[in-house]
Amino acid sequence: MKLVIILSWLRKSICRSTFICLCLLFSVSVFSQDTSNTDNSTQDVTKNMRGFHIGLQAGTLFANKYTTNLYNGYGFDPNGNQNNFTNSFLNQILQYYAGNGVQPDLIAQALGVTPGTWSFGQQDMPVNLRYNIAIQVGLNTRYCFDNKTAIIYNLNATKLSVNGDFTIETQVPVNSNGFQGASNVNTFSIIGGEERLINQLGFQRILGDNPLLNFFVEGGVDMTLAKYLRNQVIINNLTIDIGSPYYSQPAYGHFRDHGLLGVGFGGFAGIGLNLTLSSKYVIQLVYNPSYDKINIGYIPKFTLQQSVGFRAYYNF
Repeated sequence: MKLVIILSWLRKSICRSTFICLCLLFSVSVFSQDTSNTDNSTQDVTKNMRGFHIGLQAGTLFANKYTTNLYNGYGFDPNGNQNNFTNSFLNQILQYYAGNGVQPDLIAQALGVTPGTWSFGQQDMPVNLRYNIAIQVGLNTRYCFDNKTAIIYNLNATKLSVNGDFTIETQVPVNSNGFQGASNVNTFSIIGGEERLINQLGFQRILGDNPLLNFFVEGGVDMTLAKYLRNQVIINNLTIDIGSPYYSQPAYGHFRDHGLLGVGFGGFAGIGLNLTLSSKYVIQLVYNPSYDKINIGYIPKFTLQQSVGFRAYYNF
């Protein structure tokens, strides 16, 4: 709950503040160019940058697909072991919605077929799961020891979505033009949702002696708090939650705390462009690869994540 509140606050306040800050930065830049001569502008820009800087970041995260195994329809038992096909969440949920001859077959209704004319097997389980490109926003700070060297701390937040495909086979009606006994393979979507809060602590170094535009590099350690949000399948107009009916059970209490919510550590690097607008305002375009352990799902391991972002700093 705390993570949801933090992410919601960051997403709303930072997006608004980023727009205001960018407008302010560019207006300050234009104003300084119009009201000062070249020599005075250069002197202002090259003033000592030592001190505390605070900034906002907006960008995109390209998450590694390894942790999509949490959303692949198999699910886990209370001990954290991935289920086999027979016990998989997706198979059990579909059989439950089929009614078992007692309740209406909601799957058949969603498919628009006669009850008993559809089937689901292990070959139909989800494939091609991937994270969509996600928006990442954050609060970035740094303390500059001089004009080139700084220690940095970044707090970035993102909400990820997962997409994949699974299939259900339906029998071709006898009175159709198809062969008797043939089947149609129908493809549907399985989706997931996840939140991440990323803390980065490291050093940044400005390269070159140009007072305005330079390359920079950075690197350090990071800590990622990841949280499972949802796992659903969509069959035409029928949406089924395949995670909550199981994970909300008391037996899954330990797994919820460790398999659906986890903190992992890693390292990050960065390279980008640093544009000094004045002694007060700096903007950066940065590419950040990181090697992190996203500590949720099945057998977490270190994987490569990548992000691209735009930062705007104010020097106190």
